[in-house]
Amino acid sequence: MNISQVIAEYLLEHEIQGHSPHTVRFYTENLKRFNDYLNNPDITTVTLTNAREYVLMLRERDISSVTLQTYTKAIRAFLTWCHREEYIADNIPGKLRLPKATRKAIDVLTDTEAERLINCINTRKFTGLRDMVVVLLMLDSGMRLSEVLRLEYGKIHLESGYLIALGKGNKERYIPLGLHTRKYLIKYLAQLQNMTAESRIVLKECLTTANLSTIRQLFIRLKRHSEIPRLRPHLLRHTFATRYLSHGGDVYNLQAILGHSTLEMTKRYAHLTMGDRIDRFSKYSPVDNLIKRTMQS
Repeated sequence: MNISQVIAEYLLEHEIQGHSPHTVRFYTENLKRFNDYLNNPDITTVTLTNAREYVLMLRERDISSVTLQTYTKAIRAFLTWCHREEYIADNIPGKLRLPKATRKAIDVLTDTEAERLINCINTRKFTGLRDMVVVLLMLDSGMRLSEVLRLEYGKIHLESGYLIALGKGNKERYIPLGLHTRKYLIKYLAQLQNMTAESRIVLKECLTTANLSTIRQLFIRLKRHSEIPRLRPHLLRHTFATRYLSHGGDVYNLQAILGHSTLEMTKRYAHLTMGDRIDRFSKYSPVDNLIKRTMQS
């Protein structure tokens, strides 16, 4: 059985498990690259050396260390499945080490930039209201762009102050809504007609469902109008997470809101708020407050 046949079965397994089209596409592209490098041999002939040489080939390309690690994870996941299904006898993935990745520092908007972004949106127009809702769902609720695009009318519970997002792995999670976000959602949803519970709420000006191209054009405009050249959707999510912690939110609730599978992913935001925690500690220090009361008595 050649690798292309096994890959087809592996991708079918992802679809059966209900993984998102984005996930299936990720493995499709990475495994095609791997198979093209090996020239589609019989799966039983694949060796640890083949896998290592493939990773070395990727390293020579102009890709970041994070991308290299991500590509290697895809190969390890596939080979792990092959070993479990007994297509390969050797536990190759157990011996294939992940390349080290240098994580870039998390970038966030300053308060001035966030204010400038919000103020540059003209909410007197339908598309402006939509743009404001898209921005606030990421900036004030930490949603991913894909989650915003898939948000359905019936999943929004304005009176209770939350919505239900469909995240990675088709997992649903509850996301709280701030008062400002709820206000603009009320205004925006009031302009939508003939909506069913399954209708997606982010629409084009012609009232058809928006797509990635729609949002790409939106952020090109927002970059220009807000004068924030580095503006991108995930920057808003990073800003939400950091501001949530700096304003007193705890890392466990943040993990649930963001939909992170591990706490380690969420803790990346914690170091950015150290200055705020030091400032708050000076206010709440038990001994400092005890001495202060003693001196005042």
